[in-house]
Amino acid sequence: MKIPEMTIVQYLLAVSTVNVLTSNSYSSQVSAFSFSPASTSTFNRFNNKKKSSSFALFAEKEEEEIPFFARTPTFMPLTPEEPTETESSSTSSTSTATLSPAILEAQKLKQRAEKERLEAERLSTQLLLDKISHLEQQLASVNLKLQQGVDEKNLEKQQKDIELQIAMLQKQLTKDNGSTTSSNANTSATSTSNSKTIETSSNTPLVSPKRSIAPMPPLLQEQRVQAFLSFSPNVQALFSEATNIKLDSPVTKLTAEKIMQKCYQTEQQRKLDTSIPMDLYDIANAQAGYETLPPPIQSMIQESVKLPNCQNNTLVVEKLIQDQKVQRTHDGGVEFKMDDPYEEEEERGSSREFTEEELLEARKLYENLPTAMKLMLTNSINVKNDANSTMIVDTLIKEKKLLPAKDGVEFVVFGDGADEAMEQLEGYGYIKGMLPEVTRKEGMEPSEEDADAFFRLLGKKSFNPTNKPEKIPGGFIIRGENMLENGDALVKVIDQALKESPLKEKLYYYYIKDPTLVTEQQFENDDFENPVIVLTGNDLTPTTNRFVKPIVTALGGLSIASFAVATCLATNMEMDLEVMESMTSPLVFSILGVMIAHEFMHQLVALKDKFKAGTPTIVPSIQLGLQGCITPVMSPPPSSNSLFDFAISGPLLGMFLSVFLMYAGLEKQVFMDAASQANLPSLPVDLVRSSGLAGGMVEWLLGGGTLVSNDADPLGALIKLHPYAIAGYVGIVTNALALLPIGNTDGGRIAQAMFGRSFAKFIRGVTLVLMVLAGFFGDDTANLLLFYAIFCQFWQKDSEIPCKNEVDGVNDVRAIIAFMTAFLVGLAVVPLSS
Repeated sequence: MKIPEMTIVQYLLAVSTVNVLTSNSYSSQVSAFSFSPASTSTFNRFNNKKKSSSFALFAEKEEEEIPFFARTPTFMPLTPEEPTETESSSTSSTSTATLSPAILEAQKLKQRAEKERLEAERLSTQLLLDKISHLEQQLASVNLKLQQGVDEKNLEKQQKDIELQIAMLQKQLTKDNGSTTSSNANTSATSTSNSKTIETSSNTPLVSPKRSIAPMPPLLQEQRVQAFLSFSPNVQALFSEATNIKLDSPVTKLTAEKIMQKCYQTEQQRKLDTSIPMDLYDIANAQAGYETLPPPIQSMIQESVKLPNCQNNTLVVEKLIQDQKVQRTHDGGVEFKMDDPYEEEEERGSSREFTEEELLEARKLYENLPTAMKLMLTNSINVKNDANSTMIVDTLIKEKKLLPAKDGVEFVVFGDGADEAMEQLEGYGYIKGMLPEVTRKEGMEPSEEDADAFFRLLGKKSFNPTNKPEKIPGGFIIRGENMLENGDALVKVIDQALKESPLKEKLYYYYIKDPTLVTEQQFENDDFENPVIVLTGNDLTPTTNRFVKPIVTALGGLSIASFAVATCLATNMEMDLEVMESMTSPLVFSILGVMIAHEFMHQLVALKDKFKAGTPTIVPSIQLGLQGCITPVMSPPPSSNSLFDFAISGPLLGMFLSVFLMYAGLEKQVFMDAASQANLPSLPVDLVRSSGLAGGMVEWLLGGGTLVSNDADPLGALIKLHPYAIAGYVGIVTNALALLPIGNTDGGRIAQAMFGRSFAKFIRGVTLVLMVLAGFFGDDTANLLLFYAIFCQFWQKDSEIPCKNEVDGVNDVRAIIAFMTAFLVGLAVVPLSS
């Protein structure tokens, strides 16, 4: 069977079209075959080779009446000869005239798909460029604010985020453009090949989208124009030559705008194509950047290229380029690279071995380092802080954190682990502010084995730990979840488990709110101060020297006696000793009686709740003879309720007794004759007026105007009071001061029990500030509040030791008592108004 010549041409065209439409990667399949030849020589080759298997197969399938578009060629593609112009045009017109409607439709679909693909790529590229332009405008605005010094911390973070987004978009743009170019190349080749065989039905050429660059944002343009105008004529000339824009004289703003706009376009183009070699534009950029650097940085750059004190900027930049110390950045600019003498020294040091003398020196130096520095070093090499110095030094050398230097050895405290160590140190400082110093006694903290034993002792039915014990100053912290009804139930279970355990004699535990530093993420998620268990050593006795407390107590007793005598001698220096004794004895014993009642209540509550309270220390006072007593808590109270009872019981009883004594003394004084009143001890009027409660009782019982001082009379500044009244006054003031929420005073303990450690610390600061302000600017002319604030800041600023259960606060009844007591304290310490 003879196959007509035109049938072969039609077959080739049909197959090529079907392959294009049904293939997933048409560019590669189309280019794999060459259908451009329709020359006579080619057809002759097909006609002459009738025994060819490929041709025979084709003929057989045609005879079997297989549908035309289902026929698939199995012949090997031939490399055609280039047709002459006449042959090409005649073949093209002939083929066009004889194409079936289905083939023409397929060609139209192919062309439409190609156009839509190119349009989609153009829109995608334009969208990316618009995004980059918008981000660059934002970046320019942020840079301007940074130059003005507005909110630098947040703006620097925002600046980095925007730069990262721009870099990612530019990378995507470069990738997309690369794939587009490749695809367009294939498509173009295919279209060229096919155009020799078929005629397209559309006259619109298929052109790949061009890269368009958005104009420079106005704000950035203004900044760059101002910078260009400030450049030296040398640098301006370089930019003019690089951009082929002629400079006028003098340089106008319009010319500067043109040059900067051209520079901006160049930068943006280089962001898209990083393969452009360094040229005159980069040299201009480098010299402009070099001239704007601070003199110290310029000196460093001059030293790095061995041109010290060189005043020729062009020569320095040329030397930098020659030494390859100028390189283009990802944003189209340039940057300088300087040699780091520290890195060179480190390389030299790490290349030689330590001598025995240097090793000994390194160990000795490490042992004498501050604890904070040791912690940073051990964290940087993931070694426990309690490891021996020899192992730590050997590991530091191995990790290149310890290097031999010219004058001995040097530690490298930067690198991996340094930031974590600094954060840990900051957290340790916060913990030290939250827990008292007695919980961190050196040598008394529990060991890691003790902490692990306690960890195993906790049952999952009582407290379910979420991680292993974590080291903190003075002990360990165990995070987890209380599985019981409340904290008291948990304490009861743990106490029962510790009864027969040797851990009972080695450590104390506290179920408290997390005392570690709150991270920013925890604060944002409202996930902080979660209940945890803290372990410390079992020695919570004060660290004061054992001879100091007896001496201070003795001085306190002597101070009370001296105060009593001074009150008697204030108005009558020649008072009979017998009369003086009759006045001072009730005064001294009354003051001591109130103090003993106060301390007795502390010990009674401690005995009831089974925790240890230390021996009180009597603190002397220049103004009142007695400042108060310091009674340390030496073992953890079972709960916040217990600590509250311990703190409030003593001063509250002391206040009631003092008010009673003052009332009784003033009542007796009212009914005394003039001769007896003449021998009464005296107090300064300003001192009595310092307490609104005591001063009000005096004016109520002795008459209004009693506390009005008479400046004309030297004795007008004093007021005679019965010894009981004076003892009552001292008791009211000292017990009220003890109830102020400061440190580990009774008031501080109450605040801690009610509000927790964090807020109690805040209340302490506010109270101290108010007391100082009252002393300097208020009506407290006797300065009772100011002196007490100074005393507490030095000797009672630490917080109280934790309770076993500090998570559950005080109950409602105790809260009501606390607020009523606060009102009473306010009456007692606020001065009487004039």
